[in-house]
Amino acid sequence: MAGIIKLGKKKAFDYPKSIKEIDELTGEQFEMFVFKYLKDFCDYAGEITEKNDYGVDIILWKKEDASLRYGVQCKRYGPKTILGENDLMKMQKGVRHYGISEGATGKPNLILFTSAEQQQVTGRGIAYIENEEIEAYYRDDVIEILKDLDEKLKRNVKPSNYSSIAFESSKKKKESFKTNSKFVDMLKIERKNISKFNKITPIFMVYNDKTLKDLINKKPTKLEELLQVKGFNKKKVDVFGFYLVNKIREFMNLDKLEKKSGKVKKEINKEEFIVFLKVTRKKIFSYNKIDKIYNVFNNKTMDEIAELCPTNTAELLKVNGISSVKVKLWGNYLISEINNYLKKQ
Repeated sequence: MAGIIKLGKKKAFDYPKSIKEIDELTGEQFEMFVFKYLKDFCDYAGEITEKNDYGVDIILWKKEDASLRYGVQCKRYGPKTILGENDLMKMQKGVRHYGISEGATGKPNLILFTSAEQQQVTGRGIAYIENEEIEAYYRDDVIEILKDLDEKLKRNVKPSNYSSIAFESSKKKKESFKTNSKFVDMLKIERKNISKFNKITPIFMVYNDKTLKDLINKKPTKLEELLQVKGFNKKKVDVFGFYLVNKIREFMNLDKLEKKSGKVKKEINKEEFIVFLKVTRKKIFSYNKIDKIYNVFNNKTMDEIAELCPTNTAELLKVNGISSVKVKLWGNYLISEINNYLKKQ
């Protein structure tokens, strides 16, 4: 029997405790499992869609910002099932139907959870996931969810719960962490730090154990090398890649990398930059028909923009007073104008 977690006073959900139990779920039960986990432990609210789901099984939004809507597709697959491009393209039907929000790059906020291995996705399917910037979580990530549930529900840990005969035949023997124990300890500590600072939950969404092993093998010391690590995409590298690479360099006794954007800030005249930001704020105010010019950003926020000099939307989001809604509305325009301004300096 799986462990039981109580949700409020009236409801209870029976979470599976092994990957074998997950493989025995129906498609609808797998959807419920993913939905309850994201809702109970990942600070999301949402709902499961009707049967005619337009390729989207779950609609999510962050509890602190209901205006951002995410579409989730769940695929409970066996070891011989192939996940192709056509299955993934169905998600686009749900974007307009359910009002799924766009991310900072203009792509819809779409997420895939599947019990299948990544190798079960076709080449065109992988290309589609990358091109559409779909957040994809595969079998190894589902196993990480089980481990997270074991910890949060205080269940007995059994390594056998994380493996199954049906899938093991296609796996290579996994390298032991023992020869790199200090490096592993450092990566696990930094994973917690990154999770806490960037508010990324659950922790395996920073990087899971499979990605951890690839970090051990490749030991990336540059951002472009980090992009070659399995499980890392441009979004993750933009958010915490620079920090992680410098921690790896520090471990390997290498000099610290200097952030390019940090050099740019010292070369600009702050007073002139403030004048530029005021003009740009007025343009944003007029074009977007915002009721008050200070609702674009106030002077305090403007001073912080001038100080930090963000050159991408990830950096812009770190400025106090700049929300994800503002970034979605005019963030790309502001960043484009800032970068054009810097080129002229």
